[in-house]
Amino acid sequence: EAVAIVKGKAGLFPELKDPELYASRKIEFEKIVLAALDKHNLRGPKADPKTPLILQTFGQQTARNLAQMKAGVPVVLLIGDPTGFQTSDQVKAWKGIVQGFGPAKQIVERNPDFVKWAHAEGISVTPYTVTSRQPFGSFTDVTAEMSHLLFDLGVDALFTDNPDKFPRR
Repeated sequence: EAVAIVKGKAGLFPELKDPELYASRKIEFEKIVLAALDKHNLRGPKADPKTPLILQTFGQQTARNLAQMKAGVPVVLLIGDPTGFQTSDQVKAWKGIVQGFGPAKQIVERNPDFVKWAHAEGISVTPYTVTSRQPFGSFTDVTAEMSHLLFDLGVDALFTDNPDKFPRR
């Protein structure tokens, strides 16, 4: 599994898997997730500030539902298909719904303006998955790829299988 590295620190990034499956079964998936977070003091006033938690999902409706329910934790919308995220207005439409985007790294590489558009709306960008097994483009070294994403393109964090290779400045 990938580890999210945020400014040199690891955090908890549970992914809400297949939320659409639960909706079709009339299960209130988001309520179950929030109840589990409450049970373990991972959100709200009793939450341990040393345990950063960010929910992530590919489910656009799940992200909207969590915003409507005032989840109280940041939500990152994972993006595998850039359709619907190709203009600044499309990105802007997510302001107030998600606190971050987790696009496939190829989306950011092919459209660096995506990072600028998200940042203009106060939305973070954490591409996935930067790994030595699958370097992108001309990168043969995972540290060089991470450095490019972080320092040249300005992403906020990375999902990586190689946290030991995280670049420092």
